[in-house]
Amino acid sequence: MKKAMRFSIAVCLFSWVMAAVAHWGFGMGADTPVGLMLFSTVYMFFPMLTALVLQAIDKEKFNHTGLVNFKIKWSWLVAWLLPVAMVFLCILVNGLMPGVSLQYNAEQLISQYHIPEEQQEMVREQLSALPAWLMIVIMLGSGLMAGASINALAAFGEEYGWRNYLVHALRERKFWTAALFIGVVWGIWHFPLILMGHNYPNEPQWGVLLMVVMCILLGVIELYFVLKTKSMIVAAIMHGTVNALAGVVIYFTLGGNDFLNGMPGLSGFIVMVVTILCIWIYDKYIAKEGIMSQTLGASLER
Repeated sequence: MKKAMRFSIAVCLFSWVMAAVAHWGFGMGADTPVGLMLFSTVYMFFPMLTALVLQAIDKEKFNHTGLVNFKIKWSWLVAWLLPVAMVFLCILVNGLMPGVSLQYNAEQLISQYHIPEEQQEMVREQLSALPAWLMIVIMLGSGLMAGASINALAAFGEEYGWRNYLVHALRERKFWTAALFIGVVWGIWHFPLILMGHNYPNEPQWGVLLMVVMCILLGVIELYFVLKTKSMIVAAIMHGTVNALAGVVIYFTLGGNDFLNGMPGLSGFIVMVVTILCIWIYDKYIAKEGIMSQTLGASLER
């Protein structure tokens, strides 16, 4: 646990200092969307950088954990496609929330991204020219490709820390203890980005807490697949695909707010809880591997 605590403190302090420098030193704040997008991408590599520095200090090899491997299994495909089911189920759940309706329109997109008034009509016309089924195909295809390529590369920067370094550091801990620890640290690490307007642009203060909840839930799912495949690459692919597809929700819902909408809101939390329950049932009663009931080390050694 000492090693995990050292990494967690180091990555948060380093990342927060860099965020402060970027925000106040270069103006990459909530009022500069492009700057925030660029910095948030760079920010994703800080966990890997921190882990590599600590590994160098401890004289550990790059892949001493054995989790950076490409031994592809069928569960890689499940992990890649699961975000698709989660996102579309999230749309349906979102439609049940108070003040939210399922509609294929541009209004949520215009509101979410604060599109200038002079461009709004053009956005409406462009979206109306595409039938809903075609939009789904386009977003699904591009999201899956991005999730397994460029997005996965960026997510690798995070996952090298969360689902590689920390998993190895917590290998003596039980699944749920490790998942909770990693999820909380992962969520806390996001604090500067959330306060700058990332994910919860209209509720950044509450967004700090909501992000921790999201990271715990999504972290449970990712940790299961890492232990299942013995590879953190699968977490990078899942993470990248979730990021690529999360925006689909705004095209098919109208109304709601940051607390309710999408994967980072209550709708997403419900979907992730259901997903975790399904994985637990599969792990305990179908696969009978007991990944979620033993230590991380025992799962990796099986």
